[in-house]
Amino acid sequence: MEAKQSFLHGTLEATIFDATPYMPPFPFSCMLANGKPTYVTIKLENNNVAKTSLERDRVWNQTFQILCAHPPDSTITITMKTKCSILGKFSIQARQILDEASLINGFFPLQMENGKTNPELKLRFMLWFKPAEFEPTWGKVLKYGGFQGLRNASFPQRSNCHVTLYQDAHHSSAFQPPFSICGTPRKLWEDVYKAIEGAKHLIYIAGWSFNPKMVLVRDPQTNIPHARGVKLGELLKLKAEEGVAVRIMLWNDETSLPLIKNKGVMSTHDEDAYAYFKHTKVICKLCPRLHHKFPTLFAHHQKTITVDARAYTTTSLNDREIMSFVGGLDLCDGRYDTEQHSLFRTLNTESHCFDFYQTNISGASLHKGGPREPWHDAHACITGEAAWDVLANFEQRWMKQCDPSLLLSTSSIQNLMRQPFASSVSNDDMNWKVQVFRSIDHVSASQLSKTLTVEQSIHEAYVEAIRRAERFIYIENQYFIGGCHLWDKDKHSGCRNLIPVEIALKVANKIKAKERFAVYILIPMWPEGVPDSEPVQDILHWTRETMVMMYKLIGEAIKESGEPGHPTDYLNFFCLANREKESTEELVPPHSPHPSTQYWNAQKHRRFMVYVHAKVMIVDDLYILIGSANVNQRSMDGRRDTEIAIGSYQLPSENPAEINSTTTRDIHAYRMSLWYEHTGQADDIFLEPESLECVHKMRSLGDQMWQIYADEEIVDMEGVHLVTYPVNVTLDGLVEELPEGDGNFPDTNTLVQGRRSKVLPPIFTT
Repeated sequence: MEAKQSFLHGTLEATIFDATPYMPPFPFSCMLANGKPTYVTIKLENNNVAKTSLERDRVWNQTFQILCAHPPDSTITITMKTKCSILGKFSIQARQILDEASLINGFFPLQMENGKTNPELKLRFMLWFKPAEFEPTWGKVLKYGGFQGLRNASFPQRSNCHVTLYQDAHHSSAFQPPFSICGTPRKLWEDVYKAIEGAKHLIYIAGWSFNPKMVLVRDPQTNIPHARGVKLGELLKLKAEEGVAVRIMLWNDETSLPLIKNKGVMSTHDEDAYAYFKHTKVICKLCPRLHHKFPTLFAHHQKTITVDARAYTTTSLNDREIMSFVGGLDLCDGRYDTEQHSLFRTLNTESHCFDFYQTNISGASLHKGGPREPWHDAHACITGEAAWDVLANFEQRWMKQCDPSLLLSTSSIQNLMRQPFASSVSNDDMNWKVQVFRSIDHVSASQLSKTLTVEQSIHEAYVEAIRRAERFIYIENQYFIGGCHLWDKDKHSGCRNLIPVEIALKVANKIKAKERFAVYILIPMWPEGVPDSEPVQDILHWTRETMVMMYKLIGEAIKESGEPGHPTDYLNFFCLANREKESTEELVPPHSPHPSTQYWNAQKHRRFMVYVHAKVMIVDDLYILIGSANVNQRSMDGRRDTEIAIGSYQLPSENPAEINSTTTRDIHAYRMSLWYEHTGQADDIFLEPESLECVHKMRSLGDQMWQIYADEEIVDMEGVHLVTYPVNVTLDGLVEELPEGDGNFPDTNTLVQGRRSKVLPPIFTT
């Protein structure tokens, strides 16, 4: 009971029914607000969490699922108002819901602004609180069924789908995780090339950044040698000449100006791509992220590719199906990398001699030498009805900001199958359930419902998945910021997403229940950019606030339990890094960096971080979320950056002989493959990630590799990239600087803890 009462942690289902008409006496009725359209808002603390439609008759009958992870002294305020006035309020403390009534239902008088209750102005509503602890785990969902997907999403959960999971844009032929469950990993950009080349009717691409001069296939050992060296833009122009409808929708970075050679603040190549396809049959449109307050601040961040492909689930060569790619990888500079994540050794090879990318070091160039910025990412390919939902998302965005007549009607494509015939499909080929989630609003997409003007289904999917976790959570993400209402400082920064809080509360509840649980979170050392710049320092500050909040909750739970234990027995942050000894075969640059700069130091010490750009969460090896969304407010809000992701799981095999086959364990195999890439090891303890032994193994390896990375002596890391994030966590859950070192990341003057900007508003960097 103690755990249940310590937090309002669960889902508050709020239904707003109707209000009594309030008519002031004549002659004031014509002048006052009562005949005007009226709506109701719900606030949790000072944050708006729900809003009804405007209705003149004051009848709404609208239900909202409000996610809660808040202290018991939080206040829930229901307000009835018009556009120009507040009519009345009703407030209730979270503690009252926890201690007295999980169900509140009735016709309640509202309080006026003068503090007095008006018995003639009433609102009929129902509040029903459902604690998070009652959510069935993913194991039970798979065993007994019954999970129908999220309700507050534009697209329903789809059955009979197939999902292919990718790590990095490419991998070397030698990369083969030595686990029986892991098949040969697929090569993303080669599969993208094949998908585009094989399309006969449509190729739709949505991106944050896009470089038509990128070469997708660069491996001398590729099995599609004719694709080597082919520029993406030339391939797309060729397909358009063949009659394929090639439509590209890119975020219009409105800071891309001729004055700065179209580079733009984010260097997304939007204007370059538009010019490249001008006067060709490829239709490329630049779409700004429209926003009423900050029109140039937020972005269209989705990364999708949709094509028609040969349907391999039938015997006919003419049958087509929709295939969609979603994930973290844009088709642009710097993304091509393998599991080796080399810093210097590929600069004179086909991989990177024309694609030197390093945005974290001022003045970096191939002529001055490495280190390049290694890139780790995650992506997925879907077939089945969920692939059609990715297509629908593209069409809804296109119709909102571009000419709808330029889209190809899928009904005009002969032999295009929406769902495979049951008799032609092996149950284990299409045994995935997939739901497409988005962060988006009605300004950026058509066909959002009247009551759903902002979709936050990615955030809701993360929270739902965490609440159903039983054993462990593994996250890779470019950012990890949230739960500002529980931060020690900056509580009003607006970074309200609940993901970090939900994880900390999950761990705390497991500690109180005396059950093992482990969380592994992989993030970059610092967010992309020059590390001592204002935005990077600001984001590091928010990241530290998030860590402090999480470890504090976990430390308190350990103390309350009376059991021995350390916060890092349950929660650990890692990052990726590389260090290479000099090779006689590598590029000898004609110029050198200026002495004593970050560039000089990194080159001299032969080290740099591997940039973690993936956006993936794996829960219990049974459920996976993967897409374009970061764990921050920009990605989760719905009113800021537009995002897309999928949540998916596999049904158990119906064949008893195949219960343990790879076809039913792809998510498990994917995590094992990722861990093999990061650690270079295939330890059996990785099969039990929730165990204390596994946590200690990963932590020990991370600590050891951090020492190798941070020491003055140059020691090659030999393909092991996992390093512990450089903070020290005390027994009480305090987050401190490492005892050794100066509090900065190696080779920089950048504080690991960051620094709050005195210039940037939080909405920029959270």
